[in-house]
Amino acid sequence: MKHLKHMALGSAVALAGVAHAAIVVDDFNDPSGGVTAMITQPPGPTTVNLGPNTGADILGTRNITYSITTGGSSVDSLSVNVAPYGSYLVEAADNSGTPDVKLNYSGFNVSLTGNTLTLHNYGTDANGESVQAWFDTTGGTLSSGVVPVAGNHSGDLTLTLSNGVGDLSQVTGIRVEIMGDPGADFSLHSISVVPEPGAYGVLTALGLLGTVIWRRARAQG
Repeated sequence: MKHLKHMALGSAVALAGVAHAAIVVDDFNDPSGGVTAMITQPPGPTTVNLGPNTGADILGTRNITYSITTGGSSVDSLSVNVAPYGSYLVEAADNSGTPDVKLNYSGFNVSLTGNTLTLHNYGTDANGESVQAWFDTTGGTLSSGVVPVAGNHSGDLTLTLSNGVGDLSQVTGIRVEIMGDPGADFSLHSISVVPEPGAYGVLTALGLLGTVIWRRARAQG
């Protein structure tokens, strides 16, 4: 009976913890020591890649494509985990540079309970930007559409993805694209998938069931 008490209490605590958990896609701690892409160019489009990168803080394999289109000469940069910013993705463009950053996470199969993706501590300067996200699944692809971001935004940004694909039991890839106005700069601390409210309800109910079992076992003991 003592063993049952501990099992029930442990289940209730574990489920309560899971109910508030999110799957971390990337917290930009990898690669250790950081990596930077610099673009110095005359007018026109230029694309460089940061990756592939893998590590404990990256879901699957991360590839970053950094594109700049300019109407004049430009010096632009994109960095991951570089001092003094630490675990951030940081982009800086000259006034003539129009940046486009694509984050592509692939090579995994994970089960998700929700269809929202959150960019944590996402900040932009006075120039506006727009963001779009996708979940690639074995049943199809969900997309968020293009979400405009006002200038001087600072804080979390949550994107809701939907296009009729309901099965998120096998997500094979996650993509995020950040499109900036000329001269737009941004920084991003981490990306996570947040369980939907319905999932919280189910997990909370299971946690309460565990509590009931524990109380009954305690009364009988």
